[in-house]
Amino acid sequence: MWFNKFNFFDKQSGLTEPFPKDFFTKSYSESELEALNNIRKLYPEGLAPNIVSIPKQLRLPEEYIELLKHSNGGGILNGEREFGYFSFDGIREMYIAYGFPFWAPAFLPVAFNGGGKFYAYDLREEGKFPVIVVSSGNIGYEEDCWAFLGNTMEDVLSNTTNIEDELD
Repeated sequence: MWFNKFNFFDKQSGLTEPFPKDFFTKSYSESELEALNNIRKLYPEGLAPNIVSIPKQLRLPEEYIELLKHSNGGGILNGEREFGYFSFDGIREMYIAYGFPFWAPAFLPVAFNGGGKFYAYDLREEGKFPVIVVSSGNIGYEEDCWAFLGNTMEDVLSNTTNIEDELD
């Protein structure tokens, strides 16, 4: 597997059960709607746009599914590149908790770097899975909010620099 060459500093049991194909695109649960409403309350002047539907193209590429089958959440370290990746359930939780449905609904966060930056898949273009970095404090599609890291997670994690350097 592509991830075998990396050093795991945290490894969990692998995902063994198949997950529903609509896991990321299913309707919001009551608790998720409550979380989104709490985010809106932080922006009483209307700075957060109305809730948008979850884009139908939100899904994980096969490379990430393979990783979750090996370890459903965990961490990889390569030089200064830290990759604290989310479990299957954790991806949707982070997507909602950080307001991606408001500001960048087609970005799917899958990991943190240890410094408040997300690794995410940019799913704006159907069938493509570029990996990007997004600041947790500045989520959006504007050019100053994100930067391209690579076309595959293996390429991204093979680099040894901190991903924060990519945003500068």
